[in-house]
Amino acid sequence: MMFGNLLYRNKEERLRHEFSKLMSRAFKMALVDKEKSDKLNARAKKILKELKRMN
Repeated sequence: MMFGNLLYRNKEERLRHEFSKLMSRAFKMALVDKEKSDKLNARAKKILKELKRMN
């Protein structure tokens, strides 16, 4: 993922993408492993707090 940061214009776009990716993974993981899903959700919530603080 060496060039991953070049896809996004700024930090907010990168965080929005990461949040979306984590929420999707958490949703899929909930069907298999609730504990892992909760951990992914917690990471996504931290990103959401940071996004809210930016705006």
